[in-house]
Amino acid sequence: GFAGDEIFEPHILSPTFREYGAAAISVLADARMGGSNYDDLQSFVEENRAAGERGEMPGPLPIICNDLIVDEVQIARSAARGASAVVIQMGMLTKEK
Repeated sequence: GFAGDEIFEPHILSPTFREYGAAAISVLADARMGGSNYDDLQSFVEENRAAGERGEMPGPLPIICNDLIVDEVQIARSAARGASAVVIQMGMLTKEK
């Protein structure tokens, strides 16, 4: 994924985001759009959990999965990988959902 590039590794980016006061980290989990993937999302989750266990301050950030969500399976996949939230495009919702 995108995070495979050394400069975008979670162990480099996450502490930087925390240091500069980010409220959360949004991971574009759609490799087709030039972003990361669900493995990268999980890497950010794991890095932030480890930071929390080490007692780093500021503490761990919520990780948001930013993908083109079209069904519940993607939400379940995001949750299984540890995402705190998902971005849902209102235009993708139907009255049933």
